[in-house]
Amino acid sequence: MDLFEQSEWANWKNLNDNEKIALLQQLLMYFVPPTIEVSTIELVNFELYGIKCRTFELELDGELFVFIPGNSEAILGWDLGAEGLRAHELLGFDVESLEKNTFKTTLTNEVIDSATEWVEAETSYDLTSLEGISEYINQQTTELRKVKIPAMFVQKYALPACTEFLGIFDTVTGTFEGEIEQFVSFENQICEKLFPTLSAAESLSWTFPQSLLEKNKFYLEFLPESDYYFVYSHSDYTHDELALSLKRTGFGLLSEDQWEFAVGAGTRRLFRWGNELLIQENESGRQIKSKMDGGNMFGLVVDTQKNRYELTTDPTASKLVKQTSPRNTLIEEMLPLSTYFSPNHAILPEQKLSPTDYLYRKVIRIEN
Repeated sequence: MDLFEQSEWANWKNLNDNEKIALLQQLLMYFVPPTIEVSTIELVNFELYGIKCRTFELELDGELFVFIPGNSEAILGWDLGAEGLRAHELLGFDVESLEKNTFKTTLTNEVIDSATEWVEAETSYDLTSLEGISEYINQQTTELRKVKIPAMFVQKYALPACTEFLGIFDTVTGTFEGEIEQFVSFENQICEKLFPTLSAAESLSWTFPQSLLEKNKFYLEFLPESDYYFVYSHSDYTHDELALSLKRTGFGLLSEDQWEFAVGAGTRRLFRWGNELLIQENESGRQIKSKMDGGNMFGLVVDTQKNRYELTTDPTASKLVKQTSPRNTLIEEMLPLSTYFSPNHAILPEQKLSPTDYLYRKVIRIEN
């Protein structure tokens, strides 16, 4: 088998560790530009919802990436409506009764078909019925298709758009850890904004901002429930300008197909973590949230805040969503976290990408 065949998921999963290490060395030699520093290579086991993958986690230019095997016949998209999801969650059963009972059944096409006999559609999407929910899901997700996905080195964590991670700033000690040479050029500006001169009355109500942007200089984002800011350099780019900047450094953006495969591992499941959508304030809810926020079967971490889109190569095909207000139903609230959700959001050619509105994830493809 050649490099591309060995990098296919069907063959990769059968390689032993020594064979995987030998293959990785060749992939790094031929596909990662010599200007990119490679370090901290580690074989890691990832698992989510019973799907296991033993692959590499490594640092490229100081940022974490994972190696994702390819699939020449990946099935992506969705046309199964609410199949597999839990009917009692979708139809809004009483939460208190849910806490006292365990439901083993899942929603199937047979249940949906039988439900149409007693449900009357009142709007284009009757989200109080199983049939209406299924129609809504199918319309809001990408079409079913078979595509060829190359093996890829994919960034583990998405970054705010048009930024590069520099380090961490401690608001208690006022110290910074990271790329100190870049940080010192705007350290005074940051300190002036984070530690302003306040009157006694002003100091009682003042709080640290959630984010801080100085275009073409820096971007700061507060880490929840901590005393720290993530610090990034910033360039005020359009979508095309960002793509060109990445290309110059040996990286790129994921296509929509590649994003869906990397996030869902090509599984026929609407949500990567399983069928649970109702997150309650109990141990079960905490376990579901942990699966949602943790790494997937390839080790990627996907944002679940629903406050930013994630970019792809196509400015008309972003993923995730930026919600400005709560939704009325559970499926409307949770569907944006689906692997196959299509937000119907287009980025204009001249539009500058705000780091508070968009995320991006770097990739190096293994292809001819």
